[in-house]
Amino acid sequence: MKRILSGITPSGDGNLHIGNYLGAVRQFTQLAKTHECFLMVADLHALTTVQDQKQLQHNVETLILNELALILGELDKLGKSEDLENIIFFRQSDVPLHAELQTILNNVTPLGLLKRAHAYKDKMARDVMEDEINLGLFNYPILMAADILIYKPDLVPVGKDQKQHVEITRDIAGRFNRVFGMKKRNKEIKGQGKDVFKLPEAYIPEDVAVILGTDGKRKMSKSLGNIISIFAPVDVIRKQVNSTYTDPSRVHATDLGHIEGNMVFAYLDHFGNPGKVNELKSLYQSGKVADVEVKEYLFESLLKTFTPARKRYQELKNNPKRVKEILETGAANARSVAAQTMQEVREAVGLTNQYSFFSYEEVQKLSFKGAQSLALTKNITIDDFAKVEQRVGLVKEAVNVEKSEKLIRLTVDFANIGMRTIFTGVRPFGYTPEYFQGKKYLFVVNLVPRKMLNEYSQGMILAVDGEDGKPAFISADNLPVGVKIR
Repeated sequence: MKRILSGITPSGDGNLHIGNYLGAVRQFTQLAKTHECFLMVADLHALTTVQDQKQLQHNVETLILNELALILGELDKLGKSEDLENIIFFRQSDVPLHAELQTILNNVTPLGLLKRAHAYKDKMARDVMEDEINLGLFNYPILMAADILIYKPDLVPVGKDQKQHVEITRDIAGRFNRVFGMKKRNKEIKGQGKDVFKLPEAYIPEDVAVILGTDGKRKMSKSLGNIISIFAPVDVIRKQVNSTYTDPSRVHATDLGHIEGNMVFAYLDHFGNPGKVNELKSLYQSGKVADVEVKEYLFESLLKTFTPARKRYQELKNNPKRVKEILETGAANARSVAAQTMQEVREAVGLTNQYSFFSYEEVQKLSFKGAQSLALTKNITIDDFAKVEQRVGLVKEAVNVEKSEKLIRLTVDFANIGMRTIFTGVRPFGYTPEYFQGKKYLFVVNLVPRKMLNEYSQGMILAVDGEDGKPAFISADNLPVGVKIR
């Protein structure tokens, strides 16, 4: 399965508009059907322009709610559950390894490459003094390269204006591979070794490469005031739709109208019913329908499209605990992948040697609850062991997992911490779902969720060594559901 990485920076006020939806979020939910997708809130990038504490907190929280609501809303339309499926959703700052990789990449990135970056050149073109440009903005492409390369994606969905960042990322990755790559060190051994970093490709669907704003001239942007919002009050959305550029040469509804460059029809191509849109186009071109009627249909189509997401937004806003759980799960899975890459990077550059004791395996052991890493030795302390959270769970449902000869999926009730999906690979030992159904066992519940096929196991059932190596499960029928084992 190919991997995709994308991120949205919480600039402006953190609210998303239909351009963000078409250019990023909708793509992700579609690509997630066949790809493993990493989607991050790029909050560290926002520091280049947002340097007010309360504003940044507001922006990040708003963007998190916006993105999650859109993703879950799309799943609702597809009749899916709340499971984010192949999407790993996380916050950039919850994976500190991004900043570590940026530090290492700083040393293989030439100054001239950064000076050619659009963000820096745009500032200079506006006669901004270099002393007024912070290093974060100048180094922005290196942090973005770290964001991408640490997950080794195949594709990076971007708009045309962001393509340069992917090209810079490829340049940086290529330089790193040439300087530190295994192929260089093992060139005397034919066929041995591999590059540390994969060179990602930019993914730019032509139909959403650049989403023009309601003015019909410039890219949709909050700073330009040419957006149509998704989660704003209904009267605000109606006002934005009514201000959308149509055909300036059309004075009366009976005048022949033009479709080309008409932003109402450009948006309807994405949000309207194809049959209805084609009918309206024909009527518009023959002077048989007014702008106000076409805009009303766009307004109705947008509300219909985003009703599931707007409902999800309110649910998530009223349940911050649920939002935090999603972020914790995403960050744990992101850290696990990032840690594996960083282990390779450290070894490649020479930071790992005979005196090294730090291991990224410990980073990968960060718990679902966000606990600190365990001790860096084979022996652990009592305090370390106390971090392993064991609870009594009641198996509400047990079924064999399709496409697997080993796995049984357990749906387990832990009372106060809710329901969890937990897999156990014991069918080869003769166990069947009926063995577990309706019984209580001991489970570890604060492990990093582990992906099995297209789902995540949110814990582990405990067992002891039985006869002939067959695992034996410890009954907890006499204990209350959800109780924590001390």
